[in-house]
Amino acid sequence: MLKGREKAGVCEEKAMTHMNVCRSPVVSCLVLIFVMSSASPAQYRVIGYYPMWARTTFPASSVQYASLTHINHAFAWPNSNGSITSYDSVVDTALINTTHRAGRKILLSFGGAGATQTANFAIVAADSARRKTFNDNLVSRLTSYHYDGADLDWEGPASLADKANEVTLVKEMRAALRAADTTLLLTMAIGASGWSGQWRDFASLKIYVDWFNAMEYDFHGSWSSIAGHNAPLYVGTNPLNDPDYFSIDESILYLSVVRAIPKDKIALGLPFYGKLFGTSTLYSSFTGEQDLAYRDIKIALQTGSWTYVWDSGSQAPYYTSASPAKLITLDDSTSIALKCQYVKTKGLSGVMIWEISQDVIGQSQPLLDVVGAQMMTPTLVSNPHSEFMPSRFGLSDNYPNPFNPSTTIRFSLPSAAMVSIRVFDVLGREIVTILNEHREAGTGSVRFDASSYALVSGVYFYRIDAGSFLQTKKMILTR
Repeated sequence: MLKGREKAGVCEEKAMTHMNVCRSPVVSCLVLIFVMSSASPAQYRVIGYYPMWARTTFPASSVQYASLTHINHAFAWPNSNGSITSYDSVVDTALINTTHRAGRKILLSFGGAGATQTANFAIVAADSARRKTFNDNLVSRLTSYHYDGADLDWEGPASLADKANEVTLVKEMRAALRAADTTLLLTMAIGASGWSGQWRDFASLKIYVDWFNAMEYDFHGSWSSIAGHNAPLYVGTNPLNDPDYFSIDESILYLSVVRAIPKDKIALGLPFYGKLFGTSTLYSSFTGEQDLAYRDIKIALQTGSWTYVWDSGSQAPYYTSASPAKLITLDDSTSIALKCQYVKTKGLSGVMIWEISQDVIGQSQPLLDVVGAQMMTPTLVSNPHSEFMPSRFGLSDNYPNPFNPSTTIRFSLPSAAMVSIRVFDVLGREIVTILNEHREAGTGSVRFDASSYALVSGVYFYRIDAGSFLQTKKMILTR
C-alpha cells in the first residue's frame, strides 16, 4: 500500500504555479564537504511512516530511531458511523513503548490511499453526530494506548462540500485533542499539486494543523502516458508534451507561495520506493508499470544488464535495460541527500518518509542512513554526481546511549571493505558478532538488541574492524 498519488492534472497546476510565482569529529567523516548551519539538528523533523502490515517482518526492535523524530503508525480509518477500525486488530504496544523509550513520538495515522480507508471520510465529515462519534473514538484510542497525536491522511476531498467539511472535521479534531491533552499533535498528509489542492482550504487548515506531510512522489505512474521520474527534485529536461510535467521544487512553490502554507509547517516527502516501467527510454510511452521498494529494486538490478544514469536536470537517477526493455526510476543515496539539503536551503520543517521498512537490506538501511546523517546532524553536502560517500573510516557513538534493550551503531566506509562489528563485556569477553560481511563504500548501521542475551546492566564495548581500520567505543545497558 503506497501513499496517495497526484496522478493526473499536474500540467494544469504547472500553469497555475507559473502564473502566481516567479520562476562530533565522527560525523564529519560521513560526507565530502562540511558546511556550518545556523539551524540546530533538533529543529528538523524526520517522520517515518510505519505500516501496520510490516509488523511481522519489521518489528519495533528493528526501527532505527537514531534517524527519526516521529513515527506515523499507518493506518486506521473511520467506519461510516464514526467508529474506528485499522489494519491490525491488535494494537502494537511494543512499537509504541519502544518509540517512547527512544525519546521519540508516535502518531496514529488515519486514512491511506486504499478505497476502504478513504470511503467513509466524506460521510463522517459531513455529519455532526458522526464527527463527534469519530472524535470521541479518536481521543479514546490515542489516550488509551499512549499515542502522541493523530495524522490525517484523507485521500482525498473531491468537491466543494468535502472542502468545507474537512475544515469542520479538522477544527473539531483539534478541539477534541486539546480538551484531552494539550500536547497531542495533529498533522496532515497532503498532495503535491493543485490536482488535490483545489479541494483543500489551506488558509483554514493551517490554523489547526501542526504540520503538513507533503507527498512529493508518484509524479509518474500507471496513469501516465509517458514513463518518467517518480520524484524529480526539478523539472530538468522533462518534455513539454508530458501531462505529468511537474517537480518537487514547483510543488513547494505552490504549497508555500500560492497556498501560503508556512514553510516551517511543510515536511517534504521522500519515497523509499521507485517505479519499474515497460520501456528502455525515459520520457517515452510504456507497457506496464510496477511499484518496487528500494530493497526490491536492488534485487532486480542483480539480473540482466542495467545502465545507471544520473539526470542532472531533474537531480534524480534512473536505470535502463535494453533487453527486455525496462526502466527504473527511483531515489538513491545521492538524490535523497540532495533533497535533505533542499529542505534546509528552503527552510522547510523536515522530511517525511514513505515508508521506513522499504530500504531494509540485510541489517542495513542505506537510504535511512543518509536521512539520519543529513537531518540529525549539522548541514552536510555531497557531490550530486556520485554516490554519497564518506571521506574516511569512522565509528559513531551508538544511539540511544544508555539503552534498553536495543541501540543503533553507525559506521562509515570511504571504500569497500570486509566489516566486522563485535560486542564485548568489561573483561574483554566477546558476547556476539553483530556484523561480519563485505560492505560497499558509504554509510551503514546495525542494531544491537540486548534482549537476545542474558546481560546485566553495565558498561559494554563495541569494536569495528574494517580493512586496516580498528576502533572501539563504550555503551551502557540499563535494565
